Amino acid sequence: MAILNANYIASRLQDAFPVLYTGRDGRVAHECILDIRPLKEETGISELDIAKRLIDYGFHAPTMSFPVAGTLMVEPTESESKVETGSLYRRDAGYPRRNRPG
Repeated sequence: MAILNANYIASRLQDAFPVLYTGRDGRVAHECILDIRPLKEETGISELDIAKRLIDYGFHAPTMSFPVAGTLMVEPTESESKVETGSLYRRDAGYPRRNRPG
């Protein structure tokens, strides 16, 4: 179930953030690593900013800058429901768009 949840998150966020370390079929393992560096270059919003905002919404902050600097590693557990996983997508994916300059 953790693999399914990680792939659901990766597929929902791939248009907002590049997903690193995917297999040949574009899938991830039990975690997905979101590359925040392009967003930071464009807007100044960092992985720390996103992690803090997720905490504001009651989510456990993802691992920051590991294994790659400037990334967030999201590791959903087997017990995460699709509703909870979808809630993360709705919060996280909207953050960059709401906070972009201009």
